[in-house]
Amino acid sequence: MRSGEGFKQLREERGVSQRKLTEGICARSTLATFENEGSHLSVDLCSKLLDRLNIRIDTYFSLISEDFNQKREEFSELKKSIVTEDTDAIEKHKQNYLARYTSTRDFYWFHLYFLSEEFLCQSETRFTYERFRETHKKDIILLEKYLNKLENWSHFEFAVFSNSIWYLDIDFILLIKERLEKSYMTSVKYKKELYGSFLLNMGFYCLEYGYFELIEQLKEELFELSNYTNIHWKVSSSYQLSLSGELSDSPSSSKAETLSLIKVYEQMGEEDHYQNMINYRQRLIEKYKKGEPF
Repeated sequence: MRSGEGFKQLREERGVSQRKLTEGICARSTLATFENEGSHLSVDLCSKLLDRLNIRIDTYFSLISEDFNQKREEFSELKKSIVTEDTDAIEKHKQNYLARYTSTRDFYWFHLYFLSEEFLCQSETRFTYERFRETHKKDIILLEKYLNKLENWSHFEFAVFSNSIWYLDIDFILLIKERLEKSYMTSVKYKKELYGSFLLNMGFYCLEYGYFELIEQLKEELFELSNYTNIHWKVSSSYQLSLSGELSDSPSSSKAETLSLIKVYEQMGEEDHYQNMINYRQRLIEKYKKGEPF
Protein backbone atom coordinates (compact mmCIF):
# COMPACT_ATOMS: atom_id res chain seq x y z
CA MET A 1 0.00 0.00 0.00
CA ARG A 2 1.29 3.48 -0.87
CA SER A 3 2.18 5.85 2.00
CA GLY A 4 -0.45 8.51 1.28
CA GLU A 5 -3.15 5.93 0.68
CA GLY A 6 -2.34 4.23 3.98
CA PHE A 7 -2.44 7.52 5.87
CA LYS A 8 -5.81 8.40 4.36
CA GLN A 9 -7.22 5.00 5.31
CA LEU A 10 -6.19 5.40 8.96
CA ARG A 11 -7.59 8.94 9.12
CA GLU A 12 -10.95 8.01 7.59
CA GLU A 13 -11.30 4.94 9.83
CA ARG A 14 -11.24 7.32 12.80
CA GLY A 15 -13.70 9.75 11.22
CA VAL A 16 -11.29 12.70 11.28
CA SER A 17 -11.42 15.33 8.53
CA GLN A 18 -8.28 16.70 6.92
CA ARG A 19 -9.08 20.17 8.26
CA LYS A 20 -9.53 18.97 11.83
CA LEU A 21 -6.41 16.81 11.76
CA THR A 22 -4.11 19.51 10.41
CA GLU A 23 -5.40 22.39 12.55
CA GLY A 24 -2.44 24.03 14.28
CA ILE A 25 0.05 21.66 12.61
CA CYS A 26 0.13 22.37 8.89
CA ALA A 27 -2.02 23.53 5.97
CA ARG A 28 -4.85 21.19 4.99
CA SER A 29 -3.60 21.29 1.40
CA THR A 30 -0.27 19.80 2.53
CA LEU A 31 -2.05 16.69 3.82
CA ALA A 32 -4.41 16.54 0.84
CA THR A 33 -1.50 16.55 -1.59
CA PHE A 34 0.29 13.85 0.39
CA GLU A 35 -2.79 11.59 0.54
CA ASN A 36 -3.18 11.97 -3.23
CA GLU A 37 0.45 10.85 -3.63
CA GLY A 38 1.54 14.24 -4.92
CA SER A 39 4.19 14.85 -2.26
CA HIS A 40 5.96 13.43 0.77
CA LEU A 41 5.71 14.39 4.46
CA SER A 42 8.72 14.95 6.67
CA VAL A 43 9.13 12.45 9.51
CA ASP A 44 8.51 15.24 12.05
CA LEU A 45 5.27 16.39 10.42
CA CYS A 46 4.08 12.83 9.88
CA SER A 47 4.75 12.03 13.55
CA LYS A 48 2.73 15.04 14.73
CA LEU A 49 -0.27 14.09 12.60
CA LEU A 50 -0.11 10.45 13.63
CA ASP A 51 0.13 11.43 17.30
CA ARG A 52 -3.08 13.43 16.95
CA LEU A 53 -4.69 10.29 15.53
CA ASN A 54 -3.16 8.36 18.44
CA ILE A 55 -1.26 6.12 16.06
CA ARG A 56 2.35 5.18 16.59
CA ILE A 57 4.60 5.76 13.63
CA ASP A 58 5.60 2.08 13.59
CA THR A 59 1.91 1.17 13.34
CA TYR A 60 1.61 3.42 10.31
CA PHE A 61 4.61 1.83 8.65
CA SER A 62 3.08 -1.57 9.39
CA LEU A 63 0.01 -0.48 7.43
CA ILE A 64 1.96 0.30 4.32
CA SER A 65 4.00 -2.86 4.63
CA GLU A 66 3.07 -5.97 2.70
CA ASP A 67 1.75 -7.98 5.64
CA PHE A 68 -0.83 -5.49 6.92
CA ASN A 69 -3.68 -6.63 4.69
CA GLN A 70 -2.83 -10.23 5.54
CA LYS A 71 -3.15 -9.43 9.25
CA ARG A 72 -6.55 -7.86 8.69
CA GLU A 73 -7.72 -10.84 6.70
CA GLU A 74 -6.54 -13.23 9.42
CA PHE A 75 -8.39 -11.24 12.08
CA SER A 76 -11.56 -11.23 9.96
CA GLU A 77 -11.31 -15.00 9.57
CA LEU A 78 -10.94 -15.44 13.32
CA LYS A 79 -13.97 -13.24 14.02
CA LYS A 80 -16.01 -15.23 11.50
CA SER A 81 -15.04 -18.50 13.19
CA ILE A 82 -15.91 -17.10 16.63
CA VAL A 83 -19.31 -15.85 15.48
CA THR A 84 -20.12 -19.26 13.96
CA GLU A 85 -18.58 -21.02 17.00
CA ASP A 86 -16.46 -23.19 14.71
CA THR A 87 -14.10 -24.58 17.36
CA ASP A 88 -12.19 -26.78 14.90
CA ALA A 89 -11.34 -23.76 12.76
CA ILE A 90 -10.41 -21.70 15.83
CA GLU A 91 -8.06 -24.45 17.01
CA LYS A 92 -6.31 -24.39 13.63
CA HIS A 93 -6.12 -20.59 13.75
CA LYS A 94 -4.66 -20.75 17.25
CA GLN A 95 -1.85 -23.10 16.26
CA ASN A 96 -1.10 -20.96 13.21
CA TYR A 97 -0.95 -17.73 15.26
CA LEU A 98 1.31 -19.28 17.88
CA ALA A 99 3.69 -20.54 15.20
CA ARG A 100 3.81 -17.10 13.59
CA TYR A 101 4.49 -15.39 16.90
CA THR A 102 7.26 -17.88 17.69
CA SER A 103 8.98 -17.21 14.36
CA THR A 104 8.45 -13.43 14.12
CA ARG A 105 7.99 -12.21 17.72
CA ASP A 106 5.32 -9.90 16.31
CA PHE A 107 2.93 -9.41 19.24
CA TYR A 108 -0.04 -9.08 16.90
CA TRP A 109 0.08 -12.85 16.35
CA PHE A 110 0.31 -13.53 20.07
CA HIS A 111 -2.78 -11.39 20.60
CA LEU A 112 -4.76 -13.45 18.08
CA TYR A 113 -3.45 -16.65 19.65
CA PHE A 114 -4.62 -15.45 23.08
CA LEU A 115 -8.08 -14.53 21.78
CA SER A 116 -8.40 -17.96 20.16
CA GLU A 117 -7.33 -19.79 23.30
CA GLU A 118 -9.66 -17.72 25.47
CA PHE A 119 -12.66 -18.48 23.27
CA LEU A 120 -11.90 -22.20 23.22
CA CYS A 121 -11.69 -22.23 27.01
CA GLN A 122 -14.88 -20.20 27.36
CA SER A 123 -16.72 -22.83 25.34
CA GLU A 124 -16.11 -25.26 28.19
CA THR A 125 -18.87 -25.51 30.79
CA ARG A 126 -16.59 -24.94 33.81
CA PHE A 127 -14.90 -21.79 32.51
CA THR A 128 -14.15 -18.98 34.99
CA TYR A 129 -11.80 -16.04 34.71
CA GLU A 130 -10.02 -17.25 37.81
CA ARG A 131 -9.41 -20.75 36.40
CA PHE A 132 -8.16 -19.35 33.09
CA ARG A 133 -5.77 -17.07 34.94
CA GLU A 134 -4.34 -20.01 36.88
CA THR A 135 -3.89 -22.26 33.84
CA HIS A 136 -2.37 -19.59 31.56
CA LYS A 137 0.13 -17.90 33.86
CA LYS A 138 2.94 -17.86 31.30
CA ASP A 139 0.76 -16.22 28.66
CA ILE A 140 -0.43 -13.59 31.12
CA ILE A 141 3.11 -12.80 32.27
CA LEU A 142 4.02 -12.26 28.60
CA LEU A 143 1.05 -9.90 28.19
CA GLU A 144 2.10 -7.92 31.26
CA LYS A 145 5.69 -7.61 30.07
CA TYR A 146 4.52 -6.33 26.69
CA LEU A 147 2.15 -3.75 28.16
CA ASN A 148 4.55 -2.68 30.88
CA LYS A 149 7.33 -1.66 28.50
CA LEU A 150 5.11 0.58 26.32
CA GLU A 151 5.35 4.34 26.55
CA ASN A 152 2.89 5.36 23.84
CA TRP A 153 -0.29 3.32 23.45
CA SER A 154 -2.23 3.01 20.20
CA HIS A 155 -5.60 1.40 19.48
CA PHE A 156 -3.91 -2.00 19.31
CA GLU A 157 -2.41 -1.76 22.81
CA PHE A 158 -5.73 -0.67 24.26
CA ALA A 159 -7.42 -3.59 22.51
CA VAL A 160 -4.86 -6.02 23.96
CA PHE A 161 -5.37 -4.55 27.42
CA SER A 162 -9.17 -4.55 27.23
CA ASN A 163 -9.30 -8.16 26.07
CA SER A 164 -6.94 -9.39 28.77
CA ILE A 165 -7.85 -7.17 31.74
CA TRP A 166 -9.82 -9.97 33.44
CA TYR A 167 -6.63 -11.95 33.95
CA LEU A 168 -4.39 -9.18 35.29
CA ASP A 169 -3.65 -8.32 38.92
CA ILE A 170 -5.22 -5.17 40.35
CA ASP A 171 -1.82 -3.73 41.29
CA PHE A 172 -0.66 -4.04 37.68
CA ILE A 173 -3.87 -2.44 36.40
CA LEU A 174 -3.51 0.47 38.83
CA LEU A 175 0.08 0.96 37.70
CA ILE A 176 -1.01 1.11 34.07
CA LYS A 177 -3.86 3.47 34.97
CA GLU A 178 -1.48 5.86 36.71
CA ARG A 179 0.76 5.99 33.64
CA LEU A 180 -2.09 6.45 31.19
CA GLU A 181 -3.88 9.06 33.28
CA LYS A 182 -0.95 11.46 33.10
CA SER A 183 -0.94 11.61 29.30
CA TYR A 184 -4.50 10.68 28.30
CA MET A 185 -6.82 12.45 30.76
CA THR A 186 -5.82 15.88 29.42
CA SER A 187 -4.82 14.82 25.91
CA VAL A 188 -6.50 15.16 22.53
CA LYS A 189 -10.00 13.82 22.00
CA TYR A 190 -8.96 10.51 20.44
CA LYS A 191 -6.69 9.59 23.34
CA LYS A 192 -9.42 10.54 25.82
CA GLU A 193 -11.80 8.18 24.04
CA LEU A 194 -9.35 5.32 24.44
CA TYR A 195 -8.68 6.15 28.07
CA GLY A 196 -12.39 6.43 28.86
CA SER A 197 -13.09 3.01 27.36
CA PHE A 198 -10.28 1.63 29.52
CA LEU A 199 -11.85 3.16 32.66
CA LEU A 200 -15.22 1.61 31.79
CA ASN A 201 -13.62 -1.82 31.39
CA MET A 202 -11.80 -1.33 34.67
CA GLY A 203 -15.13 -0.67 36.37
CA PHE A 204 -16.47 -4.03 35.24
CA TYR A 205 -13.21 -5.64 36.36
CA CYS A 206 -13.69 -4.13 39.84
CA LEU A 207 -17.23 -5.51 39.97
CA GLU A 208 -16.01 -8.94 38.92
CA TYR A 209 -13.33 -9.13 41.61
CA GLY A 210 -14.89 -7.11 44.42
CA TYR A 211 -12.83 -3.90 44.33
CA PHE A 212 -15.91 -1.82 45.01
CA GLU A 213 -13.98 0.99 46.71
CA LEU A 214 -12.46 2.00 43.35
CA ILE A 215 -15.69 2.29 41.37
CA GLU A 216 -16.85 5.70 42.60
CA GLN A 217 -13.55 7.31 41.55
CA LEU A 218 -13.79 5.64 38.13
CA LYS A 219 -17.30 7.04 37.77
CA GLU A 220 -16.10 10.56 38.60
CA GLU A 221 -13.35 10.33 35.99
CA LEU A 222 -15.76 9.06 33.35
CA PHE A 223 -18.21 11.86 34.09
CA GLU A 224 -15.38 14.34 33.59
CA LEU A 225 -14.48 12.78 30.23
CA SER A 226 -18.04 12.28 28.97
CA ASN A 227 -19.69 14.34 26.26
CA TYR A 228 -22.73 13.91 24.02
CA THR A 229 -20.96 11.34 21.81
CA ASN A 230 -20.15 8.98 24.68
CA ILE A 231 -22.99 9.66 27.11
CA HIS A 232 -23.20 5.89 27.67
CA TRP A 233 -20.11 6.25 29.89
CA LYS A 234 -22.24 8.11 32.40
CA VAL A 235 -25.02 5.54 32.15
CA SER A 236 -22.73 2.51 32.51
CA SER A 237 -20.55 3.96 35.27
CA SER A 238 -23.65 4.93 37.27
CA TYR A 239 -24.93 1.39 36.78
CA GLN A 240 -21.58 0.01 37.97
CA LEU A 241 -21.66 2.13 41.13
CA SER A 242 -25.24 1.15 41.95
CA LEU A 243 -24.49 -2.54 41.35
CA SER A 244 -21.43 -2.34 43.61
CA GLY A 245 -23.78 -1.00 46.29
CA GLU A 246 -26.01 -4.02 45.86
CA LEU A 247 -23.07 -6.44 46.10
CA SER A 248 -21.34 -4.89 49.10
CA ASP A 249 -21.56 -6.30 52.63
CA SER A 250 -23.85 -3.43 53.64
CA PRO A 251 -26.08 -2.91 50.59
CA SER A 252 -26.58 0.76 49.76
CA SER A 253 -28.70 0.37 46.62
CA SER A 254 -31.47 -1.88 45.33
CA LYS A 255 -32.24 -3.91 42.23
CA ALA A 256 -34.83 -1.33 41.18
CA GLU A 257 -32.28 1.49 41.43
CA THR A 258 -29.65 -0.40 39.43
CA LEU A 259 -31.97 -1.45 36.63
CA SER A 260 -33.59 1.98 36.39
CA LEU A 261 -30.20 3.40 35.38
CA ILE A 262 -29.99 1.21 32.26
CA LYS A 263 -33.65 1.49 31.26
CA VAL A 264 -32.55 4.12 28.76
CA TYR A 265 -30.98 1.39 26.60
CA GLU A 266 -34.36 -0.30 26.18
CA GLN A 267 -36.01 3.03 25.44
CA MET A 268 -33.43 3.70 22.73
CA GLY A 269 -34.14 0.37 21.04
CA GLU A 270 -31.02 -1.35 22.40
CA GLU A 271 -32.99 -4.25 23.88
CA ASP A 272 -30.15 -6.76 23.48
CA HIS A 273 -27.69 -4.58 25.38
CA TYR A 274 -30.30 -3.87 28.04
CA GLN A 275 -30.90 -7.60 28.52
CA ASN A 276 -27.16 -8.30 28.61
CA MET A 277 -26.77 -5.79 31.44
CA ILE A 278 -29.65 -7.44 33.32
CA ASN A 279 -28.06 -10.86 32.86
CA TYR A 280 -24.67 -9.52 33.93
CA ARG A 281 -26.14 -8.20 37.17
CA GLN A 282 -27.87 -11.50 37.86
CA ARG A 283 -24.67 -13.47 37.28
CA LEU A 284 -22.75 -11.36 39.77
CA ILE A 285 -25.54 -11.52 42.33
CA GLU A 286 -25.43 -15.32 42.13
CA LYS A 287 -21.63 -15.39 42.18
CA TYR A 288 -21.42 -13.33 45.36
CA LYS A 289 -24.21 -15.30 47.06
CA LYS A 290 -22.30 -18.53 46.39
CA GLY A 291 -19.16 -17.01 47.85
CA GLU A 292 -17.03 -17.88 44.81
CA PRO A 293 -13.35 -16.79 45.03
CA PHE A 294 -12.32 -13.49 43.45
